[in-house]
Amino acid sequence: MATLYIVGAGVYPDYISLRGVEILRKVARAFCELYTSPISLETLLKVLRNYVEDIDGKIEIISRREIEDESCRRIIEELKKGNDVALLVPGDPMFATTHSAIRIIVRKSGFNCEIVHGVSILNAAVSLLGLSPYRFGPVATVVYPRMGVLPERAYDVVLHNLRNNLHTLLLLDIRDDGGFMTAEEALNILSELEHRRREGLFVNDRVIIVLERVGFPDQKVHVATFEEARERRYGAPPHSIVVPSRLSPVEQDLLHVEFGVSYEILEKAGLLL
Repeated sequence: MATLYIVGAGVYPDYISLRGVEILRKVARAFCELYTSPISLETLLKVLRNYVEDIDGKIEIISRREIEDESCRRIIEELKKGNDVALLVPGDPMFATTHSAIRIIVRKSGFNCEIVHGVSILNAAVSLLGLSPYRFGPVATVVYPRMGVLPERAYDVVLHNLRNNLHTLLLLDIRDDGGFMTAEEALNILSELEHRRREGLFVNDRVIIVLERVGFPDQKVHVATFEEARERRYGAPPHSIVVPSRLSPVEQDLLHVEFGVSYEILEKAGLLL
């Protein structure tokens, strides 16, 4: 029975696992979707050529439309031929990108489906900062206004988490044209939500962490007050934001030692336990 392997490529292509490389070597066909990442096919191939000799002739881009609107038609056609197929996706297939629908389609069509895990922004951001994974609450996405409506879920999630002394990871939206929301845009949206809600979340002394291109060779971490963060300019996406709650002594020390955050800023923001 033919198998679809949904392979997580990680936050950057050189994070792909040995298991992922093994799968790419053995499958007859491989597809790649990159609509949730600014990584280009050429960048991906540049890394994979070091491990898979025939990768250039084996892998091709598959669009979001083909996956979501055409029910993975090309993938199913290959499986029907008896070919094992790999679908390479950024991050982890079931975290940074949720591919439950693909698994259901493949299974209902009578084929096997195996998940090959990758490094997602969800665990990469937590590990990079040294914050305790046990102290993160639900994740939310800062989204663009659409049809005149600005959703407030990101604000609600941060409010809930802070009330329960939990950190929040905020992911940033993808534009309808495929572009990626920047930290500057996200901070402006959060400021607008604060103006509407006025519950004291995104005010001047609130400490936030802007993560820039996590896992990329040029990754950066910016820890600042909300006011300072809005005045900064950031590099190319992808970006994400962490809103910390009160910090344990170990978390305080890691932010201080690794990223030069002063204890005074943390104390003024009420983040010291």
